[in-house]
Amino acid sequence: MTDELELERAHLTTSRTALKAMRERAEELFTTGHKIAGDAYSAETLGKHMAQRIKDLADNPDTPLFFGKLTFGVEAFHIGRRHVTDSAGEPLVLDWRAALSRKFYQASVKDPQEVHTRRRFGFSRGELTSFEDEHLDRGEELGTSSAILTAEIERPRVGPMRDIVATIQPEQDELVRAELDETICIQGAPGTGKTDTGL
Repeated sequence: MTDELELERAHLTTSRTALKAMRERAEELFTTGHKIAGDAYSAETLGKHMAQRIKDLADNPDTPLFFGKLTFGVEAFHIGRRHVTDSAGEPLVLDWRAALSRKFYQASVKDPQEVHTRRRFGFSRGELTSFEDEHLDRGEELGTSSAILTAEIERPRVGPMRDIVATIQPEQDELVRAELDETICIQGAPGTGKTDTGL
């Protein structure tokens, strides 16, 4: 497990370096964008878009870039809070909202959706500390008995609302991805993620 943990830590380092390069590229485009805009309105619109892009690409070293991984035979994809690519455009981390990422939340022993292994990562202040594997193709599913999932759900809630993307359950995922033209009533006991899911 130690070797695999070191490989995952190396992937985290590579992903952070790639995210930094993505941000630097966006900053470069921001400074040259006014030169390629056709008029003042286009320059302002492009400037606002690029400023938001730069903000979105900011890295918080206390927050992990990915919280899970899906393995489909020889292919594997890390799932995280934002999309990160290498210099060739190959994904290092898939955004949790991507279509493929849905399998992280929905795959089960009953319906593995071609997922062989689902891995959850444990972090402390942005440092990768552990992982748990669920071998769905072998009938192994931890569900809510996952120590990593339980620790993340029970992590103290202080300050502003925190994101729940690492702990979304299949029923919550259905609600999160529902069409905007549907009216939905979300019910549940206190602390079950109703507000987070609704937002």
